[in-house]
Amino acid sequence: MSMTEARRTEMHIGLRESLGPRVADSLMEHLPPSGWDDVARQSEMVLRFDMAQIQFDMIDRRFEEIDRRFEEVNRRFEEVDKRFEEVDKRFDGVDKRFDGVDKRFDAIDSRMRFMIGTTLTIGLALFGLQVQILLSLP
Repeated sequence: MSMTEARRTEMHIGLRESLGPRVADSLMEHLPPSGWDDVARQSEMVLRFDMAQIQFDMIDRRFEEIDRRFEEVNRRFEEVDKRFEEVDKRFDGVDKRFDGVDKRFDAIDSRMRFMIGTTLTIGLALFGLQVQILLSLP
């Protein structure tokens, strides 16, 4: 049966009449304000603490597992980084080869211009010679 405020007041009045106001007030101060249902025993507190500790231990294990997974992910990223470094080195080698090919094309281009210039010069000279020959004929 729960303690209501009316029953509590009634009990306080009865105690004052039986034991006197000072003792009754002192006794009422030692009673919980809403009844004994809300008062926890030490064994209940220990049990709840143990349950909380078990839950914290479970959370700690979950965090340890998460930490382990992050370490694995970090290890994999390090492997990927190493692979990218190898690919970068290969690309550097390919870039050097392309630079060599570019130099060869530049050399071919300058030779080609020289040959075209020489061919045009010779062609114009021959054309001029033919014109001269044709003009000198009677």
